[in-house]
Amino acid sequence: MSEDDHKAEKQRGSAEAGLVYVCSILTGFAGIFGAGVSVGSNSFTGGGLFLLASAFAFGLLANAMFRN
Repeated sequence: MSEDDHKAEKQRGSAEAGLVYVCSILTGFAGIFGAGVSVGSNSFTGGGLFLLASAFAFGLLANAMFRN
């Protein structure tokens, strides 16, 4: 494997990781928004499920970012 191939592979991996981070953040904020809408319409169970999904997305993101 040449140096150029290794560099291209490293950049591709970096782009994929960035896409995962952005999508996790969007999913987390969408869950918070969905929870607000659900609680606003007196559906507290739905709001709790949205917050659970949001916490899961942010937890996976934190695990990926701070892993050694």
